[in-house]
Amino acid sequence: MSLSPSPAEKRLRQPPPGRHPMFHRIFRADPETVRAALLFMRQRFDGSAEDEVIAKLELALAEVLNNICEHGTRTEAMRLGGRPHAPLIHLCVARHVGGIACAVTDDGRPLPLSCLDPRDLPYVDLAPGDTASILLLPEGGFGWYLIQELTASLSYFREGHRNFLAFIVPVTEALLPCPPPVAAS
Repeated sequence: MSLSPSPAEKRLRQPPPGRHPMFHRIFRADPETVRAALLFMRQRFDGSAEDEVIAKLELALAEVLNNICEHGTRTEAMRLGGRPHAPLIHLCVARHVGGIACAVTDDGRPLPLSCLDPRDLPYVDLAPGDTASILLLPEGGFGWYLIQELTASLSYFREGHRNFLAFIVPVTEALLPCPPPVAAS
């Protein structure tokens, strides 16, 4: 039994002719809410691009949204009861001819501009059998490298108390064509 969808199933997931899949959600920066938004986004775009492209989209968005959850909370914005107020995230994703465009805004702490500097993976010269050098690699800090590698046209600005981040996950294949409507007899 094949788990991959048939061409007919893929066509059924396509939006009506002349329309492309879109997704918009507003939610608090909370890991469970982020995961739910990512699952729904994956369902919405399933079949609109190759599985590899959808996986890249999900990974890039997961890195961005989890960074907001982890680093975006502003301690000066307190809720009743003295708890920090989690940032409010607006996520908009749209499929177009050249890729899947993403816009993420939030009212959390400003993104350090150094995050957008070009990144390289750390390099450790391993001799054969030298597993101890692996311990020299940093534990984290790979998120922005991944985001930069998976996306194109990455841009950021801050206006007032809001962060605006936009990028595209490129696609090389065209949208699946919808068959012409069957004429009624």
